Amino acid sequence: MLPDWEGAVALDIPGTTATRGPAMPARRSRWDRVQLNTRVRVEVEQLLQRFVDDHDTTVQNSVDLALVEFLAARGYVLPATEDH
Repeated sequence: MLPDWEGAVALDIPGTTATRGPAMPARRSRWDRVQLNTRVRVEVEQLLQRFVDDHDTTVQNSVDLALVEFLAARGYVLPATEDH
């Protein structure tokens, strides 16, 4: 179970145990970005597109947030900076 973060929203994703997650970040961020190329299962891409449409966000922001949360849950926390 995830912590009860401020701005958290309820999630209803079959086959997962997470019931809450943080609110999505702003659509446009000023963070420096690099290209990351990967391939995912068709079902994952379809689920991601549904999430993006339902939450008026972008694939880029969704994947960025998912990776940050995944890594933080395993002890790899993104260092805090003043402008991020």
